[in-house]
Order: sequence, then structure tokens, then C-alpha cells
Amino acid sequence: MDNDRRNRIAFRKNGIALSLLLAWMGCASVALAAAQLDSVTIGYSSFSGFYGPLWLAVEDGLGKKYGVDLRAVYAGRVRPQQLLASGEVPLVIASGSGAMTSHVLGVKDQVIVALLSNKLGGGIFSKSAIKRPEDLKGKLIATGRPGALNDILVRYVLTRKWGLSPDRDVKLMPMGEPPLMLQALERGVVDATSLSVPASFVAKSKGFFELVSYDNLGLTYPQHTVTILRSTIAKNPQMIERVLKTLIEAIAIFKSNKQKSFAVWRKYMRGASEEFLEETYQHTIAGLEAVPTPSVQVIASALDMISVHYPQAKQTDPNLIVDPSFVRRIDQSGFIAALYKK
Repeated sequence: MDNDRRNRIAFRKNGIALSLLLAWMGCASVALAAAQLDSVTIGYSSFSGFYGPLWLAVEDGLGKKYGVDLRAVYAGRVRPQQLLASGEVPLVIASGSGAMTSHVLGVKDQVIVALLSNKLGGGIFSKSAIKRPEDLKGKLIATGRPGALNDILVRYVLTRKWGLSPDRDVKLMPMGEPPLMLQALERGVVDATSLSVPASFVAKSKGFFELVSYDNLGLTYPQHTVTILRSTIAKNPQMIERVLKTLIEAIAIFKSNKQKSFAVWRKYMRGASEEFLEETYQHTIAGLEAVPTPSVQVIASALDMISVHYPQAKQTDPNLIVDPSFVRRIDQSGFIAALYKK
């Protein structure tokens, strides 16, 4: 065998070996990257349109670029804060009611690290025969779970705005999810109910009377918050920052890509009506905060609302319920501004 032929054979062997080595290195790097991902599950409380960014982040695997394998679990009949307290999930996205109520009752381990939306939308809807608040006397109103947002709003409006006493002037019936509350109104089981978007749009289309709009009352509330335990901040602050970056980018995508947003809504939102997708989308993107820094002022306003049920809320310090440092740090780095320059 001449030298040229030997060299060609040796070159081929070396080339094959090099290819195999590169392939192995590629597989190893992928496996290493996968191994380095933090698997993080976020609990959420309902099928409202405001959870679109969370669902989008999960569906697109958006967290992987930040080292997070993000998953989402619906809390169902369990309050999201119960999942948090039990250690089943490290974060929840839900109204700030759970965190605030815990503080009011003396359990101060829950902290709101991001406020995705403080826009309420919706209102209290009634049968067409009920046109004034005083018409509700002796009637039955469907609300959410006791202590949940819809329950708090109904009690606050009845007491502070209309001078009516829950359980004495008006009976309240906890129903849970807005679709169930709307069904109860449609079937005549109740005389009125509190509804959020998009159920409120459906109620209007069916001819139910809007007794009050929460936005017209000028109410703000920590409606969609990212809440964690203080112990999680101490143990894994880097994970919190990576998750928040994922959610903040998901908000930017949700606001700019209607087609993708509608697709994720159709998958997750139960019984979403195509008729109201556009109206719901415009309401949602207007309410989502590009820079979701938790606001002490919003928390203070909400504590006033829940003081109807828990008088001691008036003595609760709102500064202890929020930690704005994560979002501020992310914002100051230029991360959020860069998302909206794309």
C-alpha cells in the first residue's frame, strides 16, 4: 500500500473519530444544559385571560433561555396560597388576597414580588328587574370563595358604597369560578353576581344589567400577583429572578403577538367565546404591566377593602407584604426596555 493511500485512510479514520467526538460533545452539552435547568412549577388560581402570559411561557418553553423549565398547575378548589404554604409549588400567580389576609391574621411568610395587573374590570350584574342597589334587599348574590377577590369586592361595594349589610340585607352564595357564577345568574338561582372579564362581556350580551363597574368606581387591587414565601427568597433568589424574567418577556410577547395569545387562550380558557376574544384581549393588554413592580399604594388600597371583613387590616403595614427589589433590579438592568425595542 503506497503512502498516499495510507494517508487517505488515516485521514478518513481521523475524520470519523473527530465527527463522533463532536457529536458526543454536542449531546453532552445538551444533556448538561437540560440538567442545569431548574424545574419550577407555578400555581395559578383561575382561567382568566390575564394568565395568558404564564400559559404562553409554558407552551413556548420560554424559561429555558433563563435556565428554567417552567410548568403551571391549576389550583382548582384549593386556594393557590395553600399550595404555596404546603411547599407543593414555590410560586403562585393569583390575586393578592391570600398574601394580604395571611399578614392580617399574623402569618407573615408570604411576599408579593411582582404585580402583573391592578386593573379589575367587570362589576356586579343583576337580573333586568333589578336596577338599583336598594333593589337587592332580600335577594341572593353569587360570589367567589369566601375571602377570595369576588367575595371581597361584593362585600366592599355593598358595605362602603351602597350601605347594605351582607348576610342581613343581602344573602351571599359562594360559587367559585366566574363561569359558575354566570350560570347561576342565567338559571335564576341567584339575583345578581360579581363577574370579571370575559364573563362580564358575556353577561352584557345576554341582557343582564350592570349595577356597577369596578373600574368606574376607581378601584385598584393587586389582582394578578406573583407571590412566594420569604424562605424561598433566602434559599434561591436567583431562581426567582429567572422566573420573573421569563414572565416579563412573556408579557411583552403576549402584548405584541395577538395570534399567539389567542392560540394559548383557546387551549387553556374553558369555554372561551370567539365572539369576545378581541374585546378581552384589548382589556387584558391594557391592564398588564410591562414593568410589574409591586405597588405599596395598591396594597394599601386593597387592605382598606378587606378591612370590611377583617377590621385589623387597617393596622397592617403594606410595606411588609411586598418586595419590589427583584423587578426593580431587572428593570434597571435595561432588560425590560430591550424587550420593547424589538
